[in-house]
Amino acid sequence: MVLSKRHLFFSVLHLLLLTDTALCIRFPDRVSTSVNDELGRPLKAAVFALGSFWRSDAVFGCLNGVVRTTVGYAGGSKTNPEFRNLGDHAESVQVEYDPRVINFRQLLEVFWTSHDCRQVFGQGPDVGNQYRSIIFTNGTEESRLAAHSKEREQMKSKSSIVTTQIQQLVAFYPAEPEHQVL
Repeated sequence: MVLSKRHLFFSVLHLLLLTDTALCIRFPDRVSTSVNDELGRPLKAAVFALGSFWRSDAVFGCLNGVVRTTVGYAGGSKTNPEFRNLGDHAESVQVEYDPRVINFRQLLEVFWTSHDCRQVFGQGPDVGNQYRSIIFTNGTEESRLAAHSKEREQMKSKSSIVTTQIQQLVAFYPAEPEHQVL
């Protein structure tokens, strides 16, 4: 079944309205196009997989300090994955943020509260390897913070296992333009 962009938009909007997550609208004229802030200081980037990349984009794109989000694919071995041919990649979101406003630890808190980290290979009605839960890290400090936050999440309920993976980011492949949310 082929969905029109309008139908897809309203389907995603309906799904988001059913969650407890706050909604927002990003205005393209307010989004920076550089990798530096207005004073030339570098932004940081983090990559997360927590189900459908559109939902992930909505969750992180609304945060104060997040400059830009890009949906795409990460965590697999296939070079240049595409929506219809992901291989073993997960749908992911790359979050570019200003570390003076929001930090990686705060992004982790949003990650944990925005999905069911105990669901194996999926989120809600989205089931499959491409919807698995992953924190991608860019170094030792992020790996340490991610592992600590996973331990803290596991302590909340010892009767079920947190299935979230923590992986070193090898590559992030932006999704096709029609999948990017403005």
